Amino acid sequence: MTEAETWTIALAGNPNVGKSTLFNALTGLRQHTGNWPGKTVAVAEGSCRWQDRQLRLVDLPGTYSLRGDSPEETLSADFLSSGEADCVVAVLDATCLERSLRLCLEILDRTDRVVVCLNLMDEALRAGSSPDPEILSRALGVPVVPARRDRPKMLRALLATAALVCAGGTEPGPVPRPGDAVAFCADLACAACPGGNRPRAEGVDWLLLGKYTAYPALLLLLFGLLWLTLEGANLPSALLQQGFDRLGTALGGWLDGWPRWLRGALLDGVYATTARVIAVMLPPMAIFFPLFTLLEDLGYLPRAAFLLDRPYACAGSCGKQALTACMGLGCNAVGVTGCRILGSRRQRLAAVVTNSMIPCNGRFPTLVVLLSFFPLGTSAAGRAAALLGLLAVALGMSLAVTRVLTWLLGREEQAHFFLELPPYRRPQVGRLLVRSVLDRTLRVLGRAAAVAAPAGLVIWLLTVLRSGDRSLLQWLRLGLEPLGGALGMSGALLLAFLLGWPANELVLPLWVLIIGAGTGLADWGAQTLTALLRQQGMDWRMALCTAVFCLFHWPCSTTVLTVRRETGSLKWTLLSVIIPTAVGAGLCAMLHLVLGRLG
Repeated sequence: MTEAETWTIALAGNPNVGKSTLFNALTGLRQHTGNWPGKTVAVAEGSCRWQDRQLRLVDLPGTYSLRGDSPEETLSADFLSSGEADCVVAVLDATCLERSLRLCLEILDRTDRVVVCLNLMDEALRAGSSPDPEILSRALGVPVVPARRDRPKMLRALLATAALVCAGGTEPGPVPRPGDAVAFCADLACAACPGGNRPRAEGVDWLLLGKYTAYPALLLLLFGLLWLTLEGANLPSALLQQGFDRLGTALGGWLDGWPRWLRGALLDGVYATTARVIAVMLPPMAIFFPLFTLLEDLGYLPRAAFLLDRPYACAGSCGKQALTACMGLGCNAVGVTGCRILGSRRQRLAAVVTNSMIPCNGRFPTLVVLLSFFPLGTSAAGRAAALLGLLAVALGMSLAVTRVLTWLLGREEQAHFFLELPPYRRPQVGRLLVRSVLDRTLRVLGRAAAVAAPAGLVIWLLTVLRSGDRSLLQWLRLGLEPLGGALGMSGALLLAFLLGWPANELVLPLWVLIIGAGTGLADWGAQTLTALLRQQGMDWRMALCTAVFCLFHWPCSTTVLTVRRETGSLKWTLLSVIIPTAVGAGLCAMLHLVLGRLG
């Protein structure tokens, strides 16, 4: 099949109109995401067939306009104006037609090869305000097709209409060019929906967005999320570790005749480190990510961004940065990529630099172990409350640094912040579990395990290679002891953070391997992790300083490379490493000094 026989169909629309859901339904697994040459915005592309034609589908970033105030708007506007698309599917929210029509008019200003897709018709029908496609088609001069994600027949009709437009089989009517687009959209929405077209009032919002209840509700939701994660992860983590220990013992017997150095490298190095990373990380991720995805699918995350808009505005940014911070809770590299949604350059740079100050999932295992030494750490509820407090500290510090950076970067054109509060939707549990487990949990775990294996080998080599009467690992540990002590930690802890630079998930297992260097794999099951750490002098003061340093230190290698790619600047990449580290080191030194004087 030649290139001329392939038609390109672009999907455009506001955020939260179900555009990507349509894209996924039409393309299935035949899709990929990447950056176009010269662009920093990720664009999803896929393919499907219609009769004898190959269709290339492009899922343009969700935008509210094509003015070019953000990279997403610029990319979408340029693509639509280029004429590369044989057809543009303008996806409209049938439950809130007036808002969606504004972008539709801008699309019609750039091309007349348009099919309007009235998506979310099921929700509009339940609300009793479904638009009339015939009225819209006559007014806009282009075909209008209703769609629902659970109706394949509607999706096939949409694809057939788009293919007809690509083939030139429809004659476009007069394209409206109203002088007052806002008034035109309001009048057309009223004409197409005689009964009114506004989303139903969400009764629960009086609680989640109320003047006096919004922030307590946000804290309670986060507390519940953390408590369920901590309480639910204990038993599976212990069982996983027992299973790995038994498997390690069996492997040790099977490798009994192998050379000692090779047996040690494979078992005490590669296997021990990788097993501990999986045992520590998998259970909390398998709980945290589905719960977090549940809040996302329900429609709560945009409301959290709305609540945090005021504090971020005081810091010189806007509530969109709260969304990037939420992404950073899963992975800071993803959070840095998400900073593209910020329209102002100074806001984007400040968000990129401070995103690693929000603890990613890879730092949670270390924080959870440290919390067991806190006065509140005797129960899962106490640890959840302490972890919530640490997250509040991280958010407050990121806001403070954002304020300083936006002030230093000077005044810039004011970026518009338009945030939609989508209706609450019933999550699709099956897809939620698949997305959270496959796309998030296993992807992050796979990355951590891939880094853990060679890191474990390096640690083992540092353990067996000696200089004088000490191993190289012991020399490194002793060399870092003065600096670690000044920060209220130890040389072993500081060395674990340094060696864990490839991935934050490595810090805890590397720390355990460093303080237990020289012991065999079978010895690990003889004592608990907490008892081992107490033997090394760990108490609540050292745990507090270490937790603060865990919150604020250099980002992992993946995040650093992502910052370099997103900013295109070595200076800002170095600042993204230096600023969090300076904050963490300064806070730890002050904490150690104050706690030392208090005795």
